[in-house]
Amino acid sequence: MNNQLSATDFLFSAHSHSHAHIHEQDMADTAIDPVCGMTVKINAGKPSLDYQGTTYHFCSQRCHGRFGADPWFFLSGHAKNKPKVASKATLYTCPMDSEIVRDTPGPCPICGMALEPMGAPVEGPNHELVDFTRRFWVSLICAVPLVILSMGPMLGLPIRDWIGGRLATYLELILATPVVLWAAKPFFERGWVSVRTGHYNMWTLIMLGVGAAYLYSVVATLFPGLFPMEFGGHHGDVSVYFEAATVIIALVFVGRSLSFEPANALAMRSGR
Repeated sequence: MNNQLSATDFLFSAHSHSHAHIHEQDMADTAIDPVCGMTVKINAGKPSLDYQGTTYHFCSQRCHGRFGADPWFFLSGHAKNKPKVASKATLYTCPMDSEIVRDTPGPCPICGMALEPMGAPVEGPNHELVDFTRRFWVSLICAVPLVILSMGPMLGLPIRDWIGGRLATYLELILATPVVLWAAKPFFERGWVSVRTGHYNMWTLIMLGVGAAYLYSVVATLFPGLFPMEFGGHHGDVSVYFEAATVIIALVFVGRSLSFEPANALAMRSGR
């Protein structure tokens, strides 16, 4: 009986040793994909990449490409801290008006603020931030010469005397028009929604203030004779407020950038 048990134990031990040897051999022929964490069979036609003297194996060409674009990101462990991607069924809500829930991003129909995802944050750039960044730079480029044209004489720079008051006013009109009619278009759209719905907010004030300053200045530039002498009318140099409208728009874009997440604010500064 003892001999039989010994023989059985021997066979079991041999089988276990053989199985462990095969398992170790299998493990030696596999590697962990540094991107997705899957176990990959080596020499099975899977893509690989040599980086700093080490060969890394991948489950697919997609993981291979992602690793090749930024190896340090995956090897440093930062990939594990990456926020989860919101699913396609993500709902968006307004931080000010929680009763607003939409299945797509965009402005809140009540206050005009950008809707935010409910739950996990959405991966990728903030589309409103990217759009506002582009509009901000256009506003800034136009605002700088506008301020010089309008405020130069107060700083001892008689630029209006050099080029003529009428020509300077027309230049202000040319510089302010793309800012008001294109860059500030989202502001006017949200301001109109606030008027239509009766939920007045900062977009209402921006729309009224910028719109009034621009329209008054356009009329004063094209038809100065309509204004009384006290305003510099009858073909005189009527005061205009193009620079005020443009600077307000640029400052609003700056203020909006501060309301985004710090990671997105970096994109605002870099212009991406």
